[in-house]
Amino acid sequence: MKLPDPSDTIAAQATPPGAGAIAVIRLTGPAAFAAAAAFLSPPAGKPAHRRAYVLAVKDGSRLIDRVVAVFFKGPASYTGQDTVEISCHGSPYIIRTILNLAVKNGARIAGPGEFTLRAFLNGKLDLAQAEGVGELIASSSAGAHRAALTQAEGELSARVQKTRTALVGLLSEIEARLDDSYEEIPALHRRAFDRSAAAAHEQVLSLAAGFEAGRGIREGLNVVIAGAPNSGKSSLLNALLGYDRALVSREAGTTRDMLEASLEIDGFTVRFSDTAGLNAGRASRLELAGMARARKALAAAELVLLVKDASIRASASDLRAEKEVSDAAGKATVLRVFNKTDLPARRSCAGGLLVSCRSGRGLGRLRAALVARQKKTFSDGAQAVVTSARHFEALTGAGRELAALRALLRAKNPPLELAAERLRLALGELALILGETAPEEVLAGIFGSFCVGK
Repeated sequence: MKLPDPSDTIAAQATPPGAGAIAVIRLTGPAAFAAAAAFLSPPAGKPAHRRAYVLAVKDGSRLIDRVVAVFFKGPASYTGQDTVEISCHGSPYIIRTILNLAVKNGARIAGPGEFTLRAFLNGKLDLAQAEGVGELIASSSAGAHRAALTQAEGELSARVQKTRTALVGLLSEIEARLDDSYEEIPALHRRAFDRSAAAAHEQVLSLAAGFEAGRGIREGLNVVIAGAPNSGKSSLLNALLGYDRALVSREAGTTRDMLEASLEIDGFTVRFSDTAGLNAGRASRLELAGMARARKALAAAELVLLVKDASIRASASDLRAEKEVSDAAGKATVLRVFNKTDLPARRSCAGGLLVSCRSGRGLGRLRAALVARQKKTFSDGAQAVVTSARHFEALTGAGRELAALRALLRAKNPPLELAAERLRLALGELALILGETAPEEVLAGIFGSFCVGK
């Protein structure tokens, strides 16, 4: 996919479509000032940088609206080009008319993310920061907002750039010796070189290790509630949500289909899936279909709440639920939750969380346990949280190359040409994160996911 021409002047509405009190329309590009001046009653002389003017929008002699216009002289603007931001009344007719006037006077309607794309192309943002802007707009929880904001502010870029600087230093040491045909440079200090390579490798692995929690921060943690029939799974969902999302009955097997709901806990989004009971006895075709959906949900889970009824002895269905969760949940974390603890206990509850949906006992501890991993990602000092699969893939690639480099260095006479190639490949992976070597297809995919006007 070909990127749009950055030398065009573009215009777009930056606020959501529909009627409202105020709308913002942006123009940017080499002819932004001239296009805006054609339909705005012009201020005296050239417009001052970052100064707001109250101006009239006219279509010929016909007054359309009175607006506030701010002029930003490039490169001191968001896009790095001359930019005009017009705040008008939020009438769809007024918005449409202003955009039509902009197009009539030399602009074209911008594509998705084209303003931020220009900011990237003009060096105002690197690619990781630009992606952070998109995630900031999409953030729906405090945790997702914090992760996106730190990325947009350059925390991830700074950590990646620090590692790249260290690797460039290592590569220069090797290349200097490869170019030293007269052997005037002392031999490579292997121990110091390996320490530096190990430190860079650790930095890459540390960033990559936070991806699973980071993805949960951005998208919401996928939690599946599973267990034997009538263990209180739906009651637990309702208690955690604070309202009745699921039907609850003393009759076993009330839940046949999968119910989904989301909740924000301590600033992090948690996505719950309440599944059909895993029954060890004879089951109807409908129950079997429900259990098949439960297995499918378990395979995609990041965390499983395996619910057990503490007021009865362990049953065959409990044993089946344990096995099903073990077989289907893969790498998901499993929390065993003993429910109905307001009743006399009839089994050992060791190694699990004790809760009562009736009294509220233990629900606070359970909520804290659900988001503990996400909170730890921040508290460990990883302000630059990796939330993008693209970044994770690049970090994994860089880590693989650095692991191969360290393996080479363990040889008695390591081949410096191969060591240099491993460093170049690792640097190339990190450059993809910052956008220094990202192909047009990647850029088009990233910025194409933005809203129009950003």
